[in-house]
Amino acid sequence: MGVRRILHTMGDAWRTYRRLRFAAYAIGAVGGLGASAAAGIAALKWRLTRSMRADSPEFADETRTLAGLLHLPDMPRPPAWLDGLAGPLLAAAGLLLVLWLLSRLPMPRPDNPFDRDARRLFDDADRAWLEKAVGGRCEHRMLGLFRCPRKGEQMDHHYPWSKGGATDRHNLVHLCARHNRRKSDHTPTLWGTWLLYRARLKYLPPALRGYAWPDGRSRENDQTIEPEEDDPWQ
Repeated sequence: MGVRRILHTMGDAWRTYRRLRFAAYAIGAVGGLGASAAAGIAALKWRLTRSMRADSPEFADETRTLAGLLHLPDMPRPPAWLDGLAGPLLAAAGLLLVLWLLSRLPMPRPDNPFDRDARRLFDDADRAWLEKAVGGRCEHRMLGLFRCPRKGEQMDHHYPWSKGGATDRHNLVHLCARHNRRKSDHTPTLWGTWLLYRARLKYLPPALRGYAWPDGRSRENDQTIEPEEDDPWQ
């Protein structure tokens, strides 16, 4: 089992490295394209105005010169304050790209002593416990901000059973049929899990706050976890 856990950890580290490397490449590509475009425009201006500047130095306005050479009508120059926005806009675009990539980082595979839990399905006791814990509503977060208003109809593994998630109440979520079909067996992202965790802290009973973060781990043989009460609402 120890070798399997080491291999799982190495696999998670490698996948995280590849995603970070892709993010670095994407940021570099955006910056490189911007620099190449600026250099190309500057070279074009210099080439088109070189001969005219030598023969007619009185034509110092590059906008008029370029418009005449390209047979374009004179266009008004943009305001000076707009020129100063180019740098901040590029920086904001790069920051948004980084945040988007980080939001796509998946949850690491849970450190379970199996590839697939021997027990796949939750039982009726789990259903009754979950419906009471979450108030019977679907737990899907629309746009990461708003909770789905539909009734919870189906129990699901937050971290997919097919990918090593445990059939455990610490990995149990309540979803409507629509959002359960949409989720399928996709690996949840860390960002989406954190949003669910923050929301659960508000609607789970205080005695069940330990279930707020669905980490996918099995507690069956974990001696460090204290046994929980059958009915924490009493």
